[in-house]
Amino acid sequence: MKSILPSLAVLAALFSSISAQIAIGGECGGTRYQGSNLCEDGAYCALVTDAPHIVNNCHLLNGRLSMLYSYFLANPYYWDGQAHYLSDIDHHNSLSDRHCDLHEDPASGHSHYDHLSSWYNHLDQDSNLHSVLLQHGPNHIHHFYDDDDDDDDDITADEVLNFDYNNFYPNHHSSNYHDHRRNFTYKGVNIAGFEFGCKDDGSCTPPNSPPLTSKADGCGQMKWFYSKGMNTFRLPIGWQYATPTLGGSFDPTMWGSYDKLMQCCLALPGAYCVVDVHNWARWNGAIIGQSMSDTPYIKLWQMIASYYASEPRVIFGLMNEPWKLNLSAWAATLQKVVNAIRPIAPRHVILLPGIEYAHADTFLSSGTATALDAIINPDGTKDNLLFDLHQWLDKGNLGTSSVCVTDNVAVFTPVVNWLRCRKRKAFLSATGGGNAVSDNCMTFMCQQMSYLHFNRDVIVGYTGWAAGSYDTTYIYDETPTWTGVPWVDTPLVTSCMYWP
Repeated sequence: MKSILPSLAVLAALFSSISAQIAIGGECGGTRYQGSNLCEDGAYCALVTDAPHIVNNCHLLNGRLSMLYSYFLANPYYWDGQAHYLSDIDHHNSLSDRHCDLHEDPASGHSHYDHLSSWYNHLDQDSNLHSVLLQHGPNHIHHFYDDDDDDDDDITADEVLNFDYNNFYPNHHSSNYHDHRRNFTYKGVNIAGFEFGCKDDGSCTPPNSPPLTSKADGCGQMKWFYSKGMNTFRLPIGWQYATPTLGGSFDPTMWGSYDKLMQCCLALPGAYCVVDVHNWARWNGAIIGQSMSDTPYIKLWQMIASYYASEPRVIFGLMNEPWKLNLSAWAATLQKVVNAIRPIAPRHVILLPGIEYAHADTFLSSGTATALDAIINPDGTKDNLLFDLHQWLDKGNLGTSSVCVTDNVAVFTPVVNWLRCRKRKAFLSATGGGNAVSDNCMTFMCQQMSYLHFNRDVIVGYTGWAAGSYDTTYIYDETPTWTGVPWVDTPLVTSCMYWP
């Protein structure tokens, strides 16, 4: 059970502006909700499900939880680094179906919760209590919610009634948005180098540049980032460097060096370490599962899964940026890989990349979302299967210019809504921008990351691109500079890539 405390300075306006709903469009569009399940056709995607809303004069929307479907349609606006709500409420029936005997204490501004408790006692035993909104004082609402993946009724009346509001919010009433959900699950950076020399045709021409030198100290970099709050490191490697012969065994020297970097990551308590096969769904120009057999690729992942089967913090990033391939055939190959991994590593997180370079801006339009959503574990679940996304901030989302021109909020909004409707999650494993003030990336990247942080229930993490063996000559350099103690971060990392 968690609690957030958004400001609702326009609380009264919420009820008068129902006719001015913000249409999302797509499968989650529509003007009113008419069904019994969130996000069926005609429903709004939103942050709140199955919740009693206690507002103003204690109007209860529809009384029983099992009959109540109210949603916030939240659009965060950004200023001074704070996210605020502009919200409307949509509901199934009347806003004033019933009143409860809950009133404000004029002295303290706090509600008497004993009446709320008695109301809770009338709930059906099978009510699925996901979320509760409770007014606290004249200007704020507490949001209690269950963000677990199970269907248990994890919010109880006692948790709401016994919450220490004074200690939680003791000193002031401001208009700032206060979010007390958990942070990103995964937050970090790519430690590049083992993939150097690889191109998007799936060829890899030696030498690469392993970040295991005094000049490119990947282990030291990870320790630094970790000390500042990062906990996830994506470690790219070219397929040919791992197995020089297609379908062959690991190269003992190169794979041994790669594992040394991996062990540096795993030595950081609680850190997550992503194996990224960096080949664009190809081997020397041939497309996996299309113009070549996918058997060697499946074997590769069986080998990787076996190697790290006892390390649950290793994440399997199945492929970097697939492009120009048949989507249904690619999804079928990914399903085979999942089927091959799960008997070896049944609980490891697997990142599923779509076509069109795994870009978020084509995740829905390309059909990737639908195709990858059909991939399942052998037991029929979708547990620990995350969608792998990339998104750049330069013109055209090309990842070739240091200049940022967008915060990508318009790109991620439909993706976020789709994920929430489908109860799925995604990981942004590559995003980046330039470091010069004239590149405008400190503004746009911070806005993008603020938006993703706001929606971290479905965009559960990120790794910036890139540190490791890159240096200041690279347009997306995120490599810290060693000047003694401490290291010095790039301007973009300092401004936008650390989250508490």
